[in-house]
Amino acid sequence: MAESAVLSKKAAACNDAEAKAEIDATHGETMKLLKGKALQQGTATSSELMVNLITCGLGTGVFTLPWSTAGSSIVPAVAIIGFVLALNAWTISIIVEAGERHQTFNLGSLIGRIPGALGRVSEAGVNFFIGMSTYLCLVSYIIVIIDSLHSVMGSYHRSSLAIMAGTAVLPLCFLDQKRLAFTSTLAVIATANVFMVICGQFVHTEIDGTRPPSCFMGVSTGSIAMFSAMMQTVVIQVCILPMYEELKDRTPQKFNRIVVVSFSFLFVLCSAFAVIGYLAFGPSVSSNVLNNLPATHWGHLTRLSAAAAVLAVYPIILNPMIAPLRNPTIVMNPMIAPMATVAVVLASMITATFVDDLGFVNVVNGSLSCGAFVALAPSLVGLYLLGSKSLEGEWRFAMYGLIVFGTVCSVLGGLMTDNYTQALHAACMWA
Repeated sequence: MAESAVLSKKAAACNDAEAKAEIDATHGETMKLLKGKALQQGTATSSELMVNLITCGLGTGVFTLPWSTAGSSIVPAVAIIGFVLALNAWTISIIVEAGERHQTFNLGSLIGRIPGALGRVSEAGVNFFIGMSTYLCLVSYIIVIIDSLHSVMGSYHRSSLAIMAGTAVLPLCFLDQKRLAFTSTLAVIATANVFMVICGQFVHTEIDGTRPPSCFMGVSTGSIAMFSAMMQTVVIQVCILPMYEELKDRTPQKFNRIVVVSFSFLFVLCSAFAVIGYLAFGPSVSSNVLNNLPATHWGHLTRLSAAAAVLAVYPIILNPMIAPLRNPTIVMNPMIAPMATVAVVLASMITATFVDDLGFVNVVNGSLSCGAFVALAPSLVGLYLLGSKSLEGEWRFAMYGLIVFGTVCSVLGGLMTDNYTQALHAACMWA
């Protein structure tokens, strides 16, 4: 009887084990099917997203870099560019890993997955900052387009040029990532043309001996504006999840490789823009370096090509602002998203009519973006949405450190919006 009872228990255990194994196998197959289905949703290739990521760094921020370098000196400026790119690449990887883990491809919605009241409050805060930062970006794009048009249409009122800019950008806002890859390629070519003209100016001043004085190494408060301006150039965390969702056969590792290649290219490009632009035009360089280009046919054509470049970036940046309105579980009326797109384009167009200081807009937006999207949002994701990794002591220490560092930089950037070239002149150690 005892042996019979033991055998019965063993049989029951075997049956339980088999049942558990069957359930696990079924769950595994289901997860594979769901994952496979998710992976098939994306249509954009790695090269297409790589071009789009590079184009995001070719917005108005790159035209402010010579001005901010004039306040920080060349060596610190290049170091800041490298540090900002590395910091953004790291925080992007945190967001992408959590987005894939929770199959959520909107930054605000991802933050909303944090348990409890913290998640609800954080989601509302992130969505607010996304709206503010995106709006300031779009305003800066319209400013660049207006300035570029003004060089060849000086007799037109600024409001008329703003209407032209809004009319040109609106149709592009309804294209997807795959189609935008073509316009992004044009943007890369246009920005390369801007750089060629700046290099031509640099060579010209070297040959005729008119190159203005410059500082290679100095420590001054202008480095804060350099940090904020570079942040505005590459803070694209709000765009990352919608772009990642459209990646064909997506995985976080695959997207991280795309980011590394794209940001390596941006390091070379941004450093060259900052240094050559500063050397060519000196401490008095405009906060929009396009205004310093010569009034020649090539100079006018270059400004118009720059306008075309930011036209291509505009819809990529606008996309995350409108993305929640395309979710049928949140908004039932499919016309809300198109109407919101038109309203945002109109609002940015009106603001750019009255605000024309590109450097001020970019530095303020950079400081705001640093605190919200490089510090707070990735830290909350890292602390609450990465499973067992979120519980590791060293990881949590790094996330809290990121919050403190980003908050301090954000506050300083918001208070110090000038490039302080006079302060650098007094502090320059290698001129």
